[in-house]
Amino acid sequence: MKYKWTIFIGLFLLMGCTSKTEQMNRLIEQEVKAAQTSIDSLQKALDSGRLSNAVLLKDYAQQVKAKKPELSSLIDNLALNGQSHGQFVQTLEERLNQVRSSSGATMQQLENNVEELAYIQEAAHIQTFNDALSDPLNVLADLSDGALPRVKSVSREIEKSVNKSESYGAGSQLVGNPQYGNWITGSNGMSFWEWYGMYALFSNLADGRRYSYGRWSQSRPYSYYSDYGRHRYTKPSTRVKQQNLQTKTAKSFRQQGKRFTSPYAKKRTGASQLAKSSQSRPSSGSFRKASTYRSSTSSSSRRSSSRTSRGPRRGK
Repeated sequence: MKYKWTIFIGLFLLMGCTSKTEQMNRLIEQEVKAAQTSIDSLQKALDSGRLSNAVLLKDYAQQVKAKKPELSSLIDNLALNGQSHGQFVQTLEERLNQVRSSSGATMQQLENNVEELAYIQEAAHIQTFNDALSDPLNVLADLSDGALPRVKSVSREIEKSVNKSESYGAGSQLVGNPQYGNWITGSNGMSFWEWYGMYALFSNLADGRRYSYGRWSQSRPYSYYSDYGRHRYTKPSTRVKQQNLQTKTAKSFRQQGKRFTSPYAKKRTGASQLAKSSQSRPSSGSFRKASTYRSSTSSSSRRSSSRTSRGPRRGK
């Protein structure tokens, strides 16, 4: 995506700095401003009603509340995701502030900050964010008992049939998404999904059933977050937790002679008419090892050395 090339060009232009640390800090300063601009633009778009799924989210919420007033608090919290002051946008702001306050003592930390800023900018992209709202929107569609159609996704029946997925009750698309809950490891070593307080009603709608991480990994349904948006819409610390949980569960399965497959090893079928910005690979992944940065600085050094060595010869 364009953020990859923006960062690459930024790195190239900063080659004249006296140290690699200075180069990275100046780049981060530029990208922090760009990320803030992206978030500001997203908030304005939400306030002006330019995101179709945000508008639909409000409309769906009103219709489902009229049909099921006992779920009003749950529905209101889902609808907040489509507003400029909602949790989705607040989380992006929090991530940006974390980068701002990061000391970046090591080169690896600086590189991680560059990666995170690229993720934030992509997450705040209007079309990508619009797609991300399809998960809470489709939860409301499911809560309407078929009265409202799913958006940017195939029907629940088709999805379940194609993926051989398991129903986790209302809110299945949100399981695994740290905006709504987290995985809790019990005394027996097994991890179960636990909803945050404002979404606790989902447990009641599922008749109090609890699902283990291992079981969910094998039979999870399609969701925008898990299949397309996870890297862009997850804090770095949470991504580490997700990886650690996956590693721990895989080890436990091996000890029991069982096979474990990562819940993210394969995309589930179910997306419909997603924007190109959602379907493309997150561009900041190329900065995980900072290969672009290192090759750029190395090439610049070689060119500088070459020009210096050739200078006297040209003068003869």
